[in-house]
Amino acid sequence: MNNYADFRVTDWVEDGPFRRWVYYGEKAEFWNRFRQEHAGQLAEMDQAREILLAVRGPLEELSETEVKSLVGEILNGIPDEPTIRPLPWWRSNWLKRAAMLLLVLGVAFSMVRQQPGLKKLQTLVAEVTDFSRPETIEIVNTTRDIQLVNLPDGSSVLLKRNGRITYPAQFLPEQREVSLSGEAFFEVVKNPEQPFLVYSGGMVTKVKGTSFSIRANDGDREVELVVKTGLVEVYAQETGDNGSNTAPRKILLKPNEQVTLNRKSLRMITKTVERPTLLNIPAEVQKFEFKRTPLLEVFAELENTYGIDIQADYDAIAHCTLTARLGDEPVNEKLDLICAVVNAQYNIRGRVVTVTAQGCE
Repeated sequence: MNNYADFRVTDWVEDGPFRRWVYYGEKAEFWNRFRQEHAGQLAEMDQAREILLAVRGPLEELSETEVKSLVGEILNGIPDEPTIRPLPWWRSNWLKRAAMLLLVLGVAFSMVRQQPGLKKLQTLVAEVTDFSRPETIEIVNTTRDIQLVNLPDGSSVLLKRNGRITYPAQFLPEQREVSLSGEAFFEVVKNPEQPFLVYSGGMVTKVKGTSFSIRANDGDREVELVVKTGLVEVYAQETGDNGSNTAPRKILLKPNEQVTLNRKSLRMITKTVERPTLLNIPAEVQKFEFKRTPLLEVFAELENTYGIDIQADYDAIAHCTLTARLGDEPVNEKLDLICAVVNAQYNIRGRVVTVTAQGCE
């Protein structure tokens, strides 16, 4: 994670998590909280957002010179302030790729103009770029341990042994859909505008941001779900969204409520449980409440909960402590918040999290 407190317009434009928030609404809760707590950054964040949205605007028939001119006009339209550095056109690799995409599409439209016909236009543009059919990813946990799966929107899934989860490399704008076979614990990024759906053994789970556990093993007669936080809507897949005029029977569950679906009869039974321990894993009951807790202990708790390996300069953070109440945020958001507090950065590669920190006084 970057030290956002020192960011300028150029830094915001080039920051991956910020761009994903602007374009896809990822980690909206984190960014809304950051804006509330860092009022001094709002002007530069808004200017960077305008640049990103303008560059991503409608594609036109543009030459490379015109593309450069377009972004130049965008940058020139920003009021001059001492704290803002001009954005070098070719400095950022992502911006170069965006410009080249505009250029290629401009050439495509020029070629189509010489070969009239809507069908040719659609074919040529589809060959240049096709975002409508995202790649499908399937992950199977063949280990004895819990496996952490980070989804494209930042949501996290703890997949138990022999569990299988399938999802697109990029979620559609209108909703986020995954399929599950086996047992898993979900922590879903909050996004009311983009519901999150899990298809598991004939049961559909629909949420907008919450945490819950599902047991949907192949061969079992029943599918079970228990809610840790938030509200969860469930219904049988055969009766929901099937094009019929009959509305599906939907059940709304609150924390510590469980539903069991009989796969054959499609009957659903609900009950209240004392603790949401369907899968008997730490994440189901962990509260993540810290009060002057040594950072070493915080990292140990995250390692135990998510099955990750956090590598850091433990001498540098030996005197760092954390006071915070973390909720049902996915593990990436928890790391974002923790590192922001202690002025650290992190990188995730597989199950290994590398933390770089300056230390605490």
